[in-house]
Amino acid sequence: MPSTKWDLSRSERKLEELAGVLAGAGRQRLLILTHNNPDPDTIASAFAFEFLLRKRFGVKPVIGYGGLVTRAENKAMVQRLRIRMTPMKKPNLAKYFGAALIDAQPGAGNNPVENRTEPPLIIIDHHPLRRLTLNSRYYDVRTTYGATSTIVAEYIAAAGITPTRSVANALMLGIKTDTNSLVRATAKEDFYAFNYLSPLSNPRMLGLIEKPSLPVSYFRDYYSGLTRTVIYRDVAVSNLGPIQSESIIPELADILLRIEGVRWSLCLGTIGEAMVLSIRSTSRKYGAGNVIRKVVGAAGSAGGHKQMAGGQAPVRGMTQQEVDECAQTLIDKFLKLIDRERVNPKPLVGL
Repeated sequence: MPSTKWDLSRSERKLEELAGVLAGAGRQRLLILTHNNPDPDTIASAFAFEFLLRKRFGVKPVIGYGGLVTRAENKAMVQRLRIRMTPMKKPNLAKYFGAALIDAQPGAGNNPVENRTEPPLIIIDHHPLRRLTLNSRYYDVRTTYGATSTIVAEYIAAAGITPTRSVANALMLGIKTDTNSLVRATAKEDFYAFNYLSPLSNPRMLGLIEKPSLPVSYFRDYYSGLTRTVIYRDVAVSNLGPIQSESIIPELADILLRIEGVRWSLCLGTIGEAMVLSIRSTSRKYGAGNVIRKVVGAAGSAGGHKQMAGGQAPVRGMTQQEVDECAQTLIDKFLKLIDRERVNPKPLVGL
């Protein structure tokens, strides 16, 4: 029978390894970097790793991120849990003892250290292992885990430290978001971490963060997305055009995947100088992360898992007609990659 005990031996060994890597840091600061446009898992992992570094190793960290925190739930998470994060488009790593890249890896195209010759000092992630990661002095990549938050929760438990209420709340949100409340791409370790964190968290605070107030513009975008949705047999695609907030893109992608008979959803829209995309899938044949990286290509940035992924494509300097053509090109590439390019589309409204 499989063991029901939470095995922390791997994390205990990794903490010993991490101690060696951090030796000599002294009073120098360590830079913790999330992936661009951070979501709850990367925010929680960075916040909890900062807590661990201070409590276990006496290191003073700084959390930085590229892009924007736009989704209402993510903003509420940062504000209500008082998570201090600094936007950094091009961080100056020379100012720090080293950098820790959390919930991302070099070469993924979705973090602030992509174009550097030297890899980050520390990498902690649960996405597929990338070749460049192997050049880092310390890396812990656990691809079977549903969330990076689970890895950091294990570190804290293995260190024998009790997380603060805010740290526990953050890690709970990270695990719930990336595993869809423990029903998507989940390992037994995610359940162990969830059970460990539950009595330490505040359910009322979690509810306030998960269900924040939303602006009227959100519902306008939502309505527009539904009316623009087209069904290609078992694929739902919605091109929203110009949007007020990019948070609507992943949320609508989640909803469209719940349509009966739909196995893939793609939502995209433009905000500022970028076209934002989200893919969701229940298919076992293709991985959403691999698909979206091929869709946006080298000019864009993308990352994700087998069942969920997000990315951006640049549209700076384009006319509206060129933006529309770019969107259609991305949709066509997506449909071709999943072998649906010959399927006749039907509008969702009126089906």
